Amino acid sequence: MHQALIETISAATGLAQEEVKKALGRPKDLSHGDFAFPCFLLAKELKLAPAAIAQKLQAELTLPGDITRSVAVGPYLNFFLDQSQAVKTTISEILKSGPAVGSQPDKGETIVIDYSSPNIAKPFHVGHLRTTLIGLSLYRVYKHLGYNVVSVNHLGDWGTQFGLVWAGYLEAGEPSQFTLDDLVGYYLAANKKKKAQSDEQSEQDNDSGEDVTGVARDYFLRLEAGDEEALKFWQRCLDISVSYLKQFYDRLGINFDLYQGESFYRSMLPGVEENIRASGILENSRGALGVDLGKKLGFARIFTEDGRSLYITRDIACAYYRYDTYKPYKILYVVAAQQMLHFQHLKEITKRLNHPVADKIIHVAFGFVPGMKTREGGAIALKDFLDEAQQRALAVYTEQVDTRPEGLDEKQVAESVAIGAIYFYFLSHSNIKDFQFRWEEALNFQGDTGPYIQYTLARLYSIETKASAAGLSLAEDFDATLLKEESVRELVTKLAQFSEVLERVARDYEPNYLAELLLDISRCFNRAYRELRVVGQETALAEARLALFRSVRYVLETGMTLLGVPPVQRM
Repeated sequence: MHQALIETISAATGLAQEEVKKALGRPKDLSHGDFAFPCFLLAKELKLAPAAIAQKLQAELTLPGDITRSVAVGPYLNFFLDQSQAVKTTISEILKSGPAVGSQPDKGETIVIDYSSPNIAKPFHVGHLRTTLIGLSLYRVYKHLGYNVVSVNHLGDWGTQFGLVWAGYLEAGEPSQFTLDDLVGYYLAANKKKKAQSDEQSEQDNDSGEDVTGVARDYFLRLEAGDEEALKFWQRCLDISVSYLKQFYDRLGINFDLYQGESFYRSMLPGVEENIRASGILENSRGALGVDLGKKLGFARIFTEDGRSLYITRDIACAYYRYDTYKPYKILYVVAAQQMLHFQHLKEITKRLNHPVADKIIHVAFGFVPGMKTREGGAIALKDFLDEAQQRALAVYTEQVDTRPEGLDEKQVAESVAIGAIYFYFLSHSNIKDFQFRWEEALNFQGDTGPYIQYTLARLYSIETKASAAGLSLAEDFDATLLKEESVRELVTKLAQFSEVLERVARDYEPNYLAELLLDISRCFNRAYRELRVVGQETALAEARLALFRSVRYVLETGMTLLGVPPVQRM
């Protein structure tokens, strides 16, 4: 955003610069100007109609040097940049920054982001994708903006479900090779037997052997008590599961700073329990211990009747640990909207415990992706989904891209296109909105997709390669007055929004803002590039256009990387 203009409006109106910055917009139609200030904000204080305020400000403002004029249009005051200067400044700043375009210096503040967080001893399925992709994008954007960011995979590695795995293991015996499939099989078999025993009990007929529920409960009590045998079996489950999960994270290009599951906080639970009991807020309700949070939030259970910890008990310990360890500016939990009440409970309980972490907790909620099921109704395994994506991407690439470079590893391109299509399709939707995943939309090289942006980037690389072959190179001092086409103005206007869009992503936790900007830039470029030829033009004009296209490449490539979409140079 234009800092000098923000300061000018702030000084004239008395509004804080942050208020002006938030209000100052960009008209969709460039004929209306480059910036628009809504005068509604001043109507109450000045006791004037917004249109009258716009005219008053137009007469009174002394415009910054690169703003050529202002025009009052109804309740808005619109501002027009000196186009030649704007083109020169925007392109030069991007070229100077290179891949660091839009980055900011170290802020000295830490943000902890908790995302992905699958349960161990269970398959990694597509239901985990949305948290994983949103979390990764926010992680990268915050790092780019100068924050110290800690990414945590809060594995579901503690709880009574391991009692069921143990019960199934006792029934089946030691396998020849201990794999995740074995763990899943144990769990499913024990759960099936548990249900059968429950049905039999309701019919007063209990002949199915040892009580699975009792075995599972007793195992978890032993686990929490630190029993050696229970811990040894649990550690095997954890090691097998993490190894299994990492193969998918590697394929998606994801690394975590920490794999810290619920189990990490078990030694802290006695201290948390002592803190809660000493606070006086703990109550007994129907045999469970918890906190009455009022009519809106209800009763939040913290311990079971037999003293076992619950998910929220461990989350309280986790929040305390993160606050004490990182002194964070924010702690983001990228978790489905269905868990909203849980995080409201967590925030309110820590608040009632007078712990400062309460003000740091932010739930980044997201909606459903319905329809991503197998024919049998179960969740699609991530491996099957990624393999299908790669096969479909290869088919679509060979069908829709007529001219393909020689010597290209098309399977590798298809893998990058598949990952890019998935990332972009998920992140191009607002977090909280539900959406249907459709292959034909996600993999369309001509649509609003990741492959479309990847193809645009490859085209930009191709232009530079051809320019280099023709003896052209990037000039440090290009002549911006030669870039006078309207298509240039559209493109440069979009490029200039990159930094402010990154700040909006960080403010609202919405990567879809960045996805939409990259689409806009790609559309503008693809409309303009035939008109703005490089090879065969006079040197000064060719160098100016090459500078423009290099700046487009830097912004696109950086933005794609922040979203997790693999940049592709040749395709």
